[in-house]
Amino acid sequence: MTLSLKRVDNMVILTNDVPRLADFYHRILGLPFFIEYEETPKVEEQWASFELGSLVLYVFHTTNKTALKRRTSINLEDPVGFDSIAFEVEDLDSAVTELEGEVQWCHDGTTPWDHQSGVHYRYRAFFDPDGNMIYITEPSSSGRK
Repeated sequence: MTLSLKRVDNMVILTNDVPRLADFYHRILGLPFFIEYEETPKVEEQWASFELGSLVLYVFHTTNKTALKRRTSINLEDPVGFDSIAFEVEDLDSAVTELEGEVQWCHDGTTPWDHQSGVHYRYRAFFDPDGNMIYITEPSSSGRK
């Protein structure tokens, strides 16, 4: 049998405060809802979903209060496991300006990354309200399609 994976269908973020993350991802980051969000007083029914191109991001409620250990944006220092979400933007400087005062940045300034293959990025990392790390990236390359 050969496993034939097609695309990433969805990813899930667990949170103690679905309304706060729903507001952040929709209002601050401007992501459209996949299924229209409805606030509900029943904690066990709290969830939201967002369109990310061909991927759906789900935010589900958890009652586990264990704090998330934040990443540093320095791969060699962070523990094994899922690291971040990265969103491509057309103009990194404009995106940074729009997010100023709305997010907590992981470090000062943008970071360039140049690879000998011709792939080049400029990026900046920030945290969502729960401490999940998100990047905004401005890729440009001679070899990228």
